[in-house]
Amino acid sequence: MSVGFRSILQAVSGPVIETVVDHVGRWSAAKEIDVDAGRPGRTELDPDDVVTVLVADGAGRRLYRWRRLHPLARGADEIWRTTITAVEHGESGRGWLWVEIEVADEPGDRAPRVPFMSVPAVLRGLLPDLACADGLVPVSTAPRWAGPSDLPDLMDYLADESRLGPVYVARQGARDAEEFEAWATNVAWEVVGLGHMFLLPATAEDEFNEMVGPNHAIPEAAIRTYLPGVNLDDPFDPRRHQILGSVRIDRTGPRRLSYILGLSQRDRTLSIPLSEDVRVVDAALTALEDRIGDDGVLARLPMVTTPATAELSGAGEPVRRPVADDAEQGPDGVPVQVLTRRGQHRRLVELLSENDRLRAENDELRGALNGQGHTGAAVAAALDALEQQVRSLRQRLGIDATDWRRLSAS
Repeated sequence: MSVGFRSILQAVSGPVIETVVDHVGRWSAAKEIDVDAGRPGRTELDPDDVVTVLVADGAGRRLYRWRRLHPLARGADEIWRTTITAVEHGESGRGWLWVEIEVADEPGDRAPRVPFMSVPAVLRGLLPDLACADGLVPVSTAPRWAGPSDLPDLMDYLADESRLGPVYVARQGARDAEEFEAWATNVAWEVVGLGHMFLLPATAEDEFNEMVGPNHAIPEAAIRTYLPGVNLDDPFDPRRHQILGSVRIDRTGPRRLSYILGLSQRDRTLSIPLSEDVRVVDAALTALEDRIGDDGVLARLPMVTTPATAELSGAGEPVRRPVADDAEQGPDGVPVQVLTRRGQHRRLVELLSENDRLRAENDELRGALNGQGHTGAAVAAALDALEQQVRSLRQRLGIDATDWRRLSAS
């Protein structure tokens, strides 16, 4: 399995865990994941959708993990596991946040490539409510202007060796300020939580270039990527900090530029080793996850209650999907399991593939039996029944008939 997205940020003020649980709970509800984000346990929504929640106290801090696993995922374009981990120190209320998405590629399938998973919506929604930093750089979900009075701070950000992500500095040039900011927001869309974009107004461009010197300067209307630890005195340092020139920018749309910057940073992130503290917490939570099926272990784990989780779960009770009185039942009288939306999509793709296969077989049989007085009625009846299942499931999902091939390809 490979990492398609990884963001590790410092939380500079609390409450960390409650804020994370609140947002995870609301995000889960929006995705129709009926699991209390603050109650430890493992929930199997369907065979391809398993959610695990862990909460643990120890050594003066609280640990939290929300993890969603898709065991049946296949291929580098399918999400295998989504993990949100947070740590909060009891006395200071500070901590850190780790959001990661892993894809289901398998060794030997094809030539290796960098997986690309978009910035999770839960992280994009969380950051405005949880003050975070990457080294000295405050984290933001949108580009920030850096006028003349902001340049000293920007210089500190560039020189900071403790940050993980790059600092992108873009020159406004002759472009309109509002249009430039809207353009830069699109360009930075896929580096939220991974890097930091600052915009130089025309009034600060010359001063900035004078401060960094000619070798670290930014050409007209360009973007420069400054990796951690900019050293203005090192003559070899400038080659580390790539320039996206105005010609390339003019020829490329903002979304494509966003993908270029995002892909580069995802590739770079994989080469950065996890810190000792992150590895220790990960090992502790992984060990706890292995024992979560033990009722004795589960009973000792604390809960996290927030207004969102209380509202969703009924004052702390676990969320459970009710079974209607007229729910469809199997031959043994047990209600048939309702698939999640992801499970329904996967089932639809399987039915569509089976539909195509049977249609091809049916055509072959019709040709072979033509002239023998045999109509292949049994095969035709089986095909009609399968097509009826496909139409029914497509209607339940609200998928237009013209879109099914796009779904199967995805």
